[in-house]
Amino acid sequence: MSLSFIHFLLFFFSSITFSMEGKVFLGHNLIWVMLLMGQLHGYKSCIDEEKIALFELRKHMISRTESESVLPTWTNDTTSDCCRWKGVACNRVSGRVTEISFGGLSLKDNSLLNLSLLHPFEDVRSLNLSSSRCSGLFDDVEGIPY
Repeated sequence: MSLSFIHFLLFFFSSITFSMEGKVFLGHNLIWVMLLMGQLHGYKSCIDEEKIALFELRKHMISRTESESVLPTWTNDTTSDCCRWKGVACNRVSGRVTEISFGGLSLKDNSLLNLSLLHPFEDVRSLNLSSSRCSGLFDDVEGIPY
């Protein structure tokens, strides 16, 4: 921790006022502490390359279902953080996607998942396809069915 940061904390906590009953009145300052702590812990939003890859994956999944209302939280809004989308989990420090879940997604019969769509995700450790009726996997890049 830098000396200026320590000075900031000392100044901040010395500026906390007390109410008549002797209780600490944090109110407005508590919000700033929470924001500061979030910055200290280094939370990052999702990686742009992986956000684009998630949209490609969504497009593939839509083509394998009977509904276009697939993964509605996966929005193309530039301010949207894909780490906060339903079915996506990320590493809080790196912002890389670590889990993708399509559990319960009702795919058409004999649908295959294109594994080449998962290549951009360096840190994915979990892919949930439970109850999705996925019949198998294939890789466009390798041309190999699994």
